[in-house]
Amino acid sequence: MSEREPDTSASTAEFRAFAAGTSADSAPPWSMRASGKRVALLVIVIIAAAVVLGVIALLVINK
Repeated sequence: MSEREPDTSASTAEFRAFAAGTSADSAPPWSMRASGKRVALLVIVIIAAAVVLGVIALLVINK
């Protein structure tokens, strides 16, 4: 028989790790911390982009 069955032990191990709540290749997202300065900078950039898009929208609508 030339066809081989897929290795189910790998997926079983992955499922057991998932069920146990552990993952070997990545940390949980809540353990990754960003500095306060980086978060503040991101918020400022998002607000500035929203203001610029709002001004452009007002200029386009009022023409």
